[in-house]
Amino acid sequence: MNSVLKIAATLLEPVPTTVAARKFRRLWILGVLALLPFLLGGCAVNFVSSYDPVTDAGIQEVARKAETIIADVLDNGTGHAAHREHYREARGALAAVGLRADLYGEKNKAERETIARLRQALGNLEKIHRAAGSFRAAEAEGVRSLMRSLMHHELSKKHSTALAAPEGAR
Repeated sequence: MNSVLKIAATLLEPVPTTVAARKFRRLWILGVLALLPFLLGGCAVNFVSSYDPVTDAGIQEVARKAETIIADVLDNGTGHAAHREHYREARGALAAVGLRADLYGEKNKAERETIARLRQALGNLEKIHRAAGSFRAAEAEGVRSLMRSLMHHELSKKHSTALAAPEGAR
């Protein structure tokens, strides 16, 4: 027990250093203490555009139009001619969402790419519908998957905005 106390006492003894070394250590500690609030406070960096309720509503509208077409074709085997106007409306709504997403620039790159893929998938589904007269659920799954991806992306932005808001703003 006595030897443990001797070791602890030697560890706690100040190490003899030069005056310059003590000044350097003191400045270093003061520098770290001065930067500590900035290190602990953190800063907000946005790598993704902020939530946009207009874009979200547009995505919901496109989803509703696409699901109307898909459900009717899968349930009733309805031909392309009956949905020609619905396809046009869905393409127009998707173009409007794409224009809105483009306004946010590079921070909205993932969303813009998903919108472009959805535009292509919806066009392909319409080609199948026109050529075959109908389509199967598996052929519509690409459109549905991309719609889910866009909706998930918007919901994530919406929830992250709510989490980042000050306590009184929620």
